Amino acid sequence: MEYAVENLMAPHPEGGSSHHTTTDHIIDIHGDDAHLSAQFVVFSVRASARTADGWPEGAFGAQGTVRPIESGYYETDLRRVDGEWRIAHHSVLMDMPIAVPGA
Repeated sequence: MEYAVENLMAPHPEGGSSHHTTTDHIIDIHGDDAHLSAQFVVFSVRASARTADGWPEGAFGAQGTVRPIESGYYETDLRRVDGEWRIAHHSVLMDMPIAVPGA
């Protein structure tokens, strides 16, 4: 995951961020082994800049945009080691192809 964040994501512009959500978690446990399935959506968040004169007439609530930019599934194998659950294998299955410059 660290590699993806450092090498495959463009830096956020000023007033920008991303928000990652996971839903519909299904966990199957068999002794010291488990499997987690979950869906995810990543949202791009872009705040509008407030001008020196303030917000325009009639402006109300959150100012900016939020839009989905990625979605897919996590398939994760877990193993209990010394009483703690550890990730044994993690797969990210994207709903859409990803373009990576230079690849």
